[in-house]
Amino acid sequence: MPKAEARKKRSYMPSHRRRRALLDAATEVVGERGWSALTMKGLATEAGVSRQLVYDHFEDGAGLFLATIKHLFEGSYRATAEVLQDPGGDVPTTVRESYLIFLELPVAQRRALRALFAEFGPEPSEARSAIALMREQILGLWVPYARRQTGLSERELRPMVWMLNAAAWGLSDLVDDGSLGKEEASDLLASFAAQVLVSGRAPRGRREPTPPERLRKTRRSRREDRHE
Repeated sequence: MPKAEARKKRSYMPSHRRRRALLDAATEVVGERGWSALTMKGLATEAGVSRQLVYDHFEDGAGLFLATIKHLFEGSYRATAEVLQDPGGDVPTTVRESYLIFLELPVAQRRALRALFAEFGPEPSEARSAIALMREQILGLWVPYARRQTGLSERELRPMVWMLNAAAWGLSDLVDDGSLGKEEASDLLASFAAQVLVSGRAPRGRREPTPPERLRKTRRSRREDRHE
């Protein structure tokens, strides 16, 4: 068999493996040179493939950014979603367990995700849509959980949840530089979340409006109780 043909045969990968190999290379680019260095051309060079092959797997730069984010985040995202589905978990316990999942990510992955939200200025960037989608994924995990715990509206909870997310990023910086241990950081975030979500709901004194039919049934039940 000619050597050129043998090399070609050895370099073949199934599509799903090739895509993962490209995402591993994208992670290397981000880790070494930052998110601004992640381009279709730069990835092709890093992975040693043609630019066309990169376009076969990612439609454009924004798609590449989003796929790389998911590659970094998907494992902890799924694990966190499972924690949030536990009906018996109170706020401090749930937040603590979820944050420990995040802190167990390799430091390079945590820093890459952290840098994504801090690296780009107000100028247009291919990363903008990916950042927005990433933010919606995080909010999509936590806002429904917070609504079940507080009864507050989605509009009220979105900024509160994002504020807690910002606190989580800040604490992870302290973990990475050795100022805090993972357990201590998780306890601090859990305590802060309890103050924001649990203690914060009482002064608002507001829950989601009760549907009219449910309200009528409740009133009817109370009247029947009084007449018994």
